[in-house]
Amino acid sequence: MKKKVLSLALVFGLVGTMAAGCGSKKSTGDELADVKDDSVKKYYEMTGNDKDKDITVSWCVIAGKDEYYQHYWKEMLGLRAIQKITGVNIDFQVKIGYEDYVPMFTSKNYPDVVTAKNLENYPGRMAGMYNDGVSLKLNDYMEKWMPNFSQIVEDYPNIARDLKMDDGSYTFLSSLYDIEDDEDRAAASQYGLAIRKDWLETCGYEDVPKTINEWHDVLLSFKQDDPNGDGQSNEEPVCMASSGWKYFLSAYGIDDDPCVQKVDGKETIVYGFITEEYKEYLTEMKKWNDEGLIYNMFENTSLEKREERVTGNLAGAWKGDAEHFDEGSKNSYISKLREVVPEAEFAAVPWPLKEEGAHQWCFSDISSFDRDTTVITSKAKEHGTDQAAAYIIDYMLSENGSTFLTWGIEGKSYEEKNGAKALMKGMDDKVEFHGEQIPKKYTYADPTKVMFPQFGQRADYVLANESEGYVEACKTWAEGDISYKVQAPCQLSIEQQEEADKVTEGMKDYIGKMRKKFIEGVAPITEYDAYVAQVKSKGGDQYAQIWQQAYDNYKNR
Repeated sequence: MKKKVLSLALVFGLVGTMAAGCGSKKSTGDELADVKDDSVKKYYEMTGNDKDKDITVSWCVIAGKDEYYQHYWKEMLGLRAIQKITGVNIDFQVKIGYEDYVPMFTSKNYPDVVTAKNLENYPGRMAGMYNDGVSLKLNDYMEKWMPNFSQIVEDYPNIARDLKMDDGSYTFLSSLYDIEDDEDRAAASQYGLAIRKDWLETCGYEDVPKTINEWHDVLLSFKQDDPNGDGQSNEEPVCMASSGWKYFLSAYGIDDDPCVQKVDGKETIVYGFITEEYKEYLTEMKKWNDEGLIYNMFENTSLEKREERVTGNLAGAWKGDAEHFDEGSKNSYISKLREVVPEAEFAAVPWPLKEEGAHQWCFSDISSFDRDTTVITSKAKEHGTDQAAAYIIDYMLSENGSTFLTWGIEGKSYEEKNGAKALMKGMDDKVEFHGEQIPKKYTYADPTKVMFPQFGQRADYVLANESEGYVEACKTWAEGDISYKVQAPCQLSIEQQEEADKVTEGMKDYIGKMRKKFIEGVAPITEYDAYVAQVKSKGGDQYAQIWQQAYDNYKNR
């Protein structure tokens, strides 16, 4: 990943190695006493105005409900180091949920910066936020206040394209990935199909299933051969709870929304739920359902229910999360299961193939930016903090800033070994933090929860510090071709979104009800053509055309 480091170093015209953290390793009693970065000026030095020495940016973060989260961002030493170095203070306003998210904007009572799942929760997504006058156009700040971001979009055309609005405006930032890089792909791919490796061995299989037929045979064995060894027929071969059913769609080259297929050599948007491939999928799922291989596909369930099935030694396969494989966490699925079955083993499964030799599609949502996005709002302009917000956010994208967000402070939480960063001894020890016991390393930095703009560090951190099972799962789920998926950067305009909402108002409910009927056998698959005609009458083709326009615009940016 040196290519990222070198390009950003040029921004500051450094001759030698940039001092990431540059703190003395001697103990001073103050973790930030020796922290500095000579490659950047403080904000007030940039403006030449002493009044800017105490400038403060208000910043909203939507976090978890645990009490300690109210202090997490405010006290994390890596974030405090960034504030010290840039001379920009942050007043964190931590919210525990999205109940007040939209009202915050409609009441025009929002802060200078907002980090949240804006792409999912703001009406009209990022384009809506920009058109409503909430988010500022970053292009106006890039030359002077955001040199790192400017360098990134110059060096990485894919990232530049993905972050742009159709009119060429940049309006948001996020943790950024070079998805052409295998390590970044792995770090951005934390979900996929998981299976009980010890059950496979008990049933006589030497490897994980790869094709749909192999999956069927394995699940049938899980059903019939008593792999949990309790003498009862209580195994649930595949737990489809929490949308696990979607994870088998990729075998048929379709997504759970519009997807891309080559038609007469042209990239064409099709609606997967009215294709012949979807008919094949439904036919296979009906067979699985008839044979009792599926658990809880249609019931409205929770993540807690899925956890009960896996950690209770009942589920043979499920929608996996890399954290389930973390043997170092007492709260992971594998650790909890081993309290019951000490010899239990998990395996991450590659995305299934339709048949042997078929093309492998990847269902992971691998994107050049993360789900949490950061915007500088119009309130910052009103408050006179917009330039300061741009400056500190841009520093987070630099090599040094990314290091503070990802690794913490050199000599305190990490050290350099043979040209690579490594966490220092004791960083996994638990410490008291506002009523919770958390690993000490998270008092310095937390790249998995603090999803502020950073670039080029998270993949290195994940591969170096997560458990072997966690890392191997990410690598496995990153394999395959994602070109059939309409990725998150392809967004509908406000007008297109309104049109799509009208089309899908009743259509998607109908599709969901018919999926259940087809798989449970209430509706015979011979009625599939009539189903397709009904979806089209409700706007299926129109929906695909709306997305075709958006996709063409995205590709032409």
